[in-house]
Amino acid sequence: MIIRVATAADLPALTKLEALCNPSPWSYKQLAEALTLSASISIIEKQHSVIAMLVWQALVDQAEIHLLNTHPLHRRQGYAKKLLNHLYLLAQQQNIQRILLEVRAGNNIARQLYLQNGFTNCGKRKNYYSNGEDAVLMEKTC
Repeated sequence: MIIRVATAADLPALTKLEALCNPSPWSYKQLAEALTLSASISIIEKQHSVIAMLVWQALVDQAEIHLLNTHPLHRRQGYAKKLLNHLYLLAQQQNIQRILLEVRAGNNIARQLYLQNGFTNCGKRKNYYSNGEDAVLMEKTC
């Protein structure tokens, strides 16, 4: 298992992983734009396959998590936590003071993961997702 920054060669695998994990998946184009703009994509690769990814963006002294996905066959094995820990190290190196994210209100597993890793609830966005589901805003100070 290795954690590394994604490259353009990873885009097909990232797109497939995103489609498996997200009810409103980012497109190939959106992921490609994230790679070329100010966002960063960290991945976990195991046996030459991408099994988890974290898309995040630094904004001055804050970071925002856009996506955190683990392949369904590799869930509950600590990979998401490894990516979060990787982000915390990068945040310290970049003097990031706070990490923010939005998560579906009904995604209890993800919300529990974030709570267990030091995030707290800091707000809500009503009817944020296309299906009318609310988004829970969470933050962690670094």
